[in-house]
Amino acid sequence: MASENRFTREGLEKLRAELEQLKGEERLRIAETIRDAKSHGDLRENAAYHEAKLNQTRLEKRIADLEGAISKARIVDE
Repeated sequence: MASENRFTREGLEKLRAELEQLKGEERLRIAETIRDAKSHGDLRENAAYHEAKLNQTRLEKRIADLEGAISKARIVDE
């Protein structure tokens, strides 16, 4: 049996709100940062581009973690 994650209703709603914000506003912000960094030329020596790509990787990992936690969520009474 897959393990479950126990949350209060409020705690689960906070996770869902964070997930929505990351998948919307934050993804758009990072995509814009990457586009801007690309416009500065050679990507091999572009620190801003590499930092933005690293932030994108971290963001996608957090999104995956939240989706996993939410998919196994069980609401418990306080």
